Amino acid sequence: MASASVAVLTKDPNAVLDFGLDLSPVATQLASPWLAPGEQVVELTVTADSGLTVNSSSIAMNASGVTGALLIAWLAGGVAGTTYNVRFQFTTNSTPSRTDCRSLQIQCATR
Repeated sequence: MASASVAVLTKDPNAVLDFGLDLSPVATQLASPWLAPGEQVVELTVTADSGLTVNSSSIAMNASGVTGALLIAWLAGGVAGTTYNVRFQFTTNSTPSRTDCRSLQIQCATR
């Protein structure tokens, strides 16, 4: 089985920004979509390494109109020169429900 690479994104330590992860079948950034057609994420917990704050998280409709496919985390803080792991733990509405975790890395840099 091939391993998936973890996306590395940049944020300024003083910025409060939203970061999204699209799991839908039409998401272009995924070589192989995680959600099946009609499946939606219904529960989401986002955690981050110490030093980076998760202000809030939500499940939304993506730009293609797929409901329950876009996972969003609003992140604050961090120290320039430090890379943080952010984990999106989610559960779907399938029967039986599926639970998984996807990660992003946030590299803090002064902009």
